[in-house]
Amino acid sequence: MTKHYIYQTADTAMYDKLKQYAKENKMFLTDAERALWTILKSKSLGYKFRQQHIIGDYIADFVSLHYHLIIEIDGKYHFKGDQPINDQLRTNDLNRMGYQVLRVTNDEVLHSPYQVVNKIKRAIMNKESLPRPLKKEESTSLTGQNNPEKNAASLVSPPFGGAGGGSFPEVERNAWAVDAACSGNPGPMEYQAIDLQTGARVFHFGPMHGTNNIGEFLAIVHALALLDKQGDKEKVIYSDSYNAILWVHNKKCKTKLEHTPQTEALYQIVARAENWLRTHNIQTRIIKWETKKWGEIPADFGRK
Repeated sequence: MTKHYIYQTADTAMYDKLKQYAKENKMFLTDAERALWTILKSKSLGYKFRQQHIIGDYIADFVSLHYHLIIEIDGKYHFKGDQPINDQLRTNDLNRMGYQVLRVTNDEVLHSPYQVVNKIKRAIMNKESLPRPLKKEESTSLTGQNNPEKNAASLVSPPFGGAGGGSFPEVERNAWAVDAACSGNPGPMEYQAIDLQTGARVFHFGPMHGTNNIGEFLAIVHALALLDKQGDKEKVIYSDSYNAILWVHNKKCKTKLEHTPQTEALYQIVARAENWLRTHNIQTRIIKWETKKWGEIPADFGRK
């Protein structure tokens, strides 16, 4: 019997080719990759990471196999064209394999390395704070039967009790909720989407210097583009931002954020989002989340 090791995570059919790519990647690291690897390999964080590691048919920049945490460094091309959507599809695949993906930018690594280290530490601390999975004998004794699907489901609490349940039957379950957060306005902005049926994060972007309204706008467009690419015409999108929904309907981000070298990259993303809205027939319903009635939107970052 062949022994399988924890680090053997590659797709065997693609291994030889991916191994060669990974080897070449190690030889031609970017400045940001080299800088972060210097920190990670020193073990100053107290955690073991691997560099250019093959997972399935992907090559992760850095990964902690113990914590199933992947760190990806995004250069400028990650914000151009369809690349953000392609990155999200890759992240979704890795999520399905059980990995969390933490994305940081070149600028963050090179100019704010301590903030990047703190992000990594927080991600690991969050994982350490999660309840451990029940062992087989424990789950059997608690449920009276050995039913893996039932036991697994009992450890997950989707927003509002999942499809068809919960305290607010008017909230549609086949939906994504989107929200943004900004530390200062303007300041470091990020946004995310949460699946109301599963409670899983669908995508996350940022942080990038911007405003909360821009984040809310981009979150909706990101969700629209991803659903369009997946061919999903049934799912709806919830947002708690009236302004962002109005901007999307008008196909124009009416921000007053000053256009400077610092905000140039964000303005390019906004321009692509506006162009996507103008060139696509939007059929997905966008619904205003009623915070006073239903509480905070499930995609809320919890920083209020």
